[in-house]
Amino acid sequence: MMQTNELQKPDNATLILRRVLNAPQELAFKVWTSPEHIQFWMKPEPGMTTRSAKLDLRVGGRFRIQMQDEDGEYFTAAGVFQEVTPPGKLVYTWDWEKDGSGDEFGELEGNTTEITVEFIPRGAQTEMFFTHTRFATTESRDNHARGWGRIIDTLADYLEKQ
Repeated sequence: MMQTNELQKPDNATLILRRVLNAPQELAFKVWTSPEHIQFWMKPEPGMTTRSAKLDLRVGGRFRIQMQDEDGEYFTAAGVFQEVTPPGKLVYTWDWEKDGSGDEFGELEGNTTEITVEFIPRGAQTEMFFTHTRFATTESRDNHARGWGRIIDTLADYLEKQ
């Protein structure tokens, strides 16, 4: 049976995506947090590619994910890990670089949001709760809801092949 994302928008600043993944908890966590895997599932828009992913997976550690669309425009997300509890939970900030075309961490836009990802074991499967909050506008929240929906669909397909 094809699993689908369950989307909730409890308030104007928050989105929650719930998905049952056909993978054990440890694998789901590893694939979410490993640069060599991220490039295969971090695709918020059709035709987008992940050019690079850097993660220092510890509290206070930074991450940077550089994506590029078919027109060559860069979309580079970066943030700081606030909680790292493998294989069950991650909390981190999320922001966009003003010019994400470089190879190193760049200046952020300053619209910092927060992401919590929880991986709950359900036998051979994992229930994932993805919460993204602190959006400045409902438009931003809704745009991110579409992107994360595609990303989590791609993640679920990728996990099926592992």
